[in-house]
Amino acid sequence: MRIVLLDRDGTVIKDPVDYRVKSEADIELFDDTITSLSTLAKHDFAVIFITNQVGIAEGLISEDDFWRIQFEVLRQIAPSGVKVVDTYMNGEDDENASEWRKPGPLMLLKAAEEHGFNIAEVYMIGDNDSDIEAANRAGCKGGVLVKTATNKEVICDSAVFSAETLTEAVKYIVENG
Repeated sequence: MRIVLLDRDGTVIKDPVDYRVKSEADIELFDDTITSLSTLAKHDFAVIFITNQVGIAEGLISEDDFWRIQFEVLRQIAPSGVKVVDTYMNGEDDENASEWRKPGPLMLLKAAEEHGFNIAEVYMIGDNDSDIEAANRAGCKGGVLVKTATNKEVICDSAVFSAETLTEAVKYIVENG
């Protein structure tokens, strides 16, 4: 089984207008999320979520709230058949961030250590330049940008591929994986 590192908000689920997923009611999968994750599953890829959650530092949600929301995301993506190996989350804000918060590489490196995969053989998919920078700093095979962020256009020259949708990102990984 191969691994794909996957950002959550703005990549698998749509960003709310204020960019903060504060409850299960804020979860809205992209139209292609289930089919994209199904494609990964069919090609023997599993996923590990790597997600920043600044709403914790801002006091908008607690860690318990985050996990309740994450379990609902997992429930909603279950029909895809993709195996979700783990979830790594950072709740720090930008001002007080450690290397654990993306663009720091530590969540990715910890995932590789704990799950025994070679980080140099793994792609990271995300909707923000911090996802791509984290992938590059961790030594991933590459960061794949999906241009699905709400209310902003993200351009990242260091991405190995820029996709308009998760479907395009997954296709790239399957073909180059």
